[in-house]
Amino acid sequence: MNLPTLYEPRAGVPQAMMAGGASAHASEDPITVRFLLAMLRRRREVLLLTLANCLVLALVWTVAQPRVYRSSADVVMIARPVEVVPDAADATEAGIPRDEDVETQIQLIHSREMAGQVLDRTALLRDAVFRADVAEPRSALDNILSSVGIHSRAGAVRFEDGEPAFREKAITYLTDRLSVARVGNSFNLRIAFGDADPQRAALIANTYARLFTTDDARERARSHATAAKVLHTRVDELRQAANKAFAAVQSYRVRAGLLSSAATSLTEQEISTYNQQIASARAEAARDAAALSSARGQLRTGGADSVGEAAASPVVSALRAQSAQLVARERDLSQRYFDNNPDLVTVRRQIADIDRQIAGEVNRSIQALDTRAQASAQRLSSLLASRGGTRAQLGTDNAALVALADLEKRADAAQTLYQSYLERYNEVVAGSGAEQPTARLISPANAPVLPVSPNLPLNLALGCAVGVLLGGFLAIASELSYHGLTTLEDVEIRLGIRGLGFVPAYRKVAPHAASPLDTVRDHPDGAFAEALRNVIVSIRHAAAGGGKVVAITSAVPGEGKTTITACMGRALATAGERVVAIDCDVIRAHLSKQFGLAGGEPGLQDALQQETGQVAQYEEPGSSLRVIPITRPFPKGRRLTERGGLHRVIACLREDFDVILLDCPPILPIAEAREIVSLADSVVLAVHWRKTSDRVVKAAVRQLPLRTIQSLGVVLNQVDMRKQVRFGGNDAASFYEKYQGYYT
Repeated sequence: MNLPTLYEPRAGVPQAMMAGGASAHASEDPITVRFLLAMLRRRREVLLLTLANCLVLALVWTVAQPRVYRSSADVVMIARPVEVVPDAADATEAGIPRDEDVETQIQLIHSREMAGQVLDRTALLRDAVFRADVAEPRSALDNILSSVGIHSRAGAVRFEDGEPAFREKAITYLTDRLSVARVGNSFNLRIAFGDADPQRAALIANTYARLFTTDDARERARSHATAAKVLHTRVDELRQAANKAFAAVQSYRVRAGLLSSAATSLTEQEISTYNQQIASARAEAARDAAALSSARGQLRTGGADSVGEAAASPVVSALRAQSAQLVARERDLSQRYFDNNPDLVTVRRQIADIDRQIAGEVNRSIQALDTRAQASAQRLSSLLASRGGTRAQLGTDNAALVALADLEKRADAAQTLYQSYLERYNEVVAGSGAEQPTARLISPANAPVLPVSPNLPLNLALGCAVGVLLGGFLAIASELSYHGLTTLEDVEIRLGIRGLGFVPAYRKVAPHAASPLDTVRDHPDGAFAEALRNVIVSIRHAAAGGGKVVAITSAVPGEGKTTITACMGRALATAGERVVAIDCDVIRAHLSKQFGLAGGEPGLQDALQQETGQVAQYEEPGSSLRVIPITRPFPKGRRLTERGGLHRVIACLREDFDVILLDCPPILPIAEAREIVSLADSVVLAVHWRKTSDRVVKAAVRQLPLRTIQSLGVVLNQVDMRKQVRFGGNDAASFYEKYQGYYT
């Protein structure tokens, strides 16, 4: 533990306090949970009072708040709204509500139009209580009166039925108190309404639910009728457009000569046939021209016999066979006869005739080849001309088909749109009159028994939490700002003065008697007497020379210094020591009165006037304690220390007694107290536990002579031992619960 500056060895007179009233050494102990709990225990009254106030305020707030009864009805969506314009993308999800549909229905229920329908259906505008609630919300006083069964609002406000401004205000009243929520991820909608009247809350919630389920079918019927009307007109327009587009296609086909859709295909087939025939004719013409050219070349080079085309002729073959026979005969005859032999001449003439015939036949073959070559060339030219014409027709047809394709696409689009609207129109017409609602009521609303607001348990819990927090804050703040002295550690840290001990309140310890003096006498081994002996031991350990003369004083009256003096004297006397107590308080003389010695007997005033040092002493009955009382009032303005009177008395008593106790007046109101305490070896400053501020003690210490401060010590008086245990100090009193049974 850090000791105050007073205990540190240094030259000169020690200082009891630092400048500015700060303690000699700052505490190095951190703020722990135990420290905070100790502060809360010290200020538990503040904590409990704050908690009680917060609970009362929470209760009053709960009573003053308007009571809200919430009633809810559940509806389930079973189909989607009707779509007037067909949408192929949604065809696969027909009849299944989408998330967008659910949100749309929620907004529909929240709409002001439906709120107006609820007003009309429930006739709330003719309800006087409802009109009063709409016109003027209930005040806190109304709620408090209503909580005790007093109702005075009916008929308080009057409005004309059907007044537009009031109707709008009533609609706002309904929409503000309505809540519609989706139950999880399902298609269930919970329609809830909160109102001061539970029956009215259930009525409005059920009306909303029934309007939502029944009006939906009527709305679907109106939607079907509107859709049929719109679709009928649109179908007529589309039918006319489709017919017009189809007529345009046919007219163009006729004008362009496209009598069939396969016209271009036939032309392309014809061109293909021409291509094949041209290829064949070209090959044939080339062959015939080659044969003619070859035959003519053979004729020029080798004569008629070398023409290969003639060899293929049967006539030429027969003639050549005859020529060969004749040549053989002519050779035979020429060998036997002369040239003028008639037979030889005849043969030779026959051979010449046959050669002429062969030559004529070869010329005819070449002419045939020439004719065939010319015919092939003419056929090829004809085929090429025909193919050119067909190609020109194909180009014309292809250009016409482009425009025809565009017209056909327009006609198909018009026909498709017409067919789509026609099918939708047929569906709407077929469904008219057989509409089913897309939602149904699955759980009607019931009149609630308990309100949902205000929530009394929740408000009390919040009040309790706020009370605990605020009370804890105020308790800690008040404890931190508290300047009283609770423990000896407070004395040493905040004052820089040694703490000598504590004197408990005698009624707070066991055993105890009717008074402090009787407690010391009847229970010399009790906790009260032991605390006094602890103070005596601390005084002797702290004082130089054993502390024979002990001055007991206080900063202000009422600290219990006289009781401490008397009890300490009796405790010392019970221990067998020679002890005398001197009443030095000429104003009050409490010590003299406590021992019943204020009846005019010789006392301190007489002792101060004698030069011999003779002092009248009175022994307490039942002990060896001697008392020097103030039996008569001192003259006004006279003091004990005048002309060294008290000095002589103390000096005389030092020779006869082991301990001299001086019951001094308080320091702050009596200036002489500073001179009296300077005569003592030890000075005890009695401080009322948790009552006297440290500022008061510091002011008193500043009045003392510097030479007296070194022997100064503080005793905490009137300590409540049970409370001191809760305050968490580090002195002996803080652990009283651990040894209180030792004295019994």
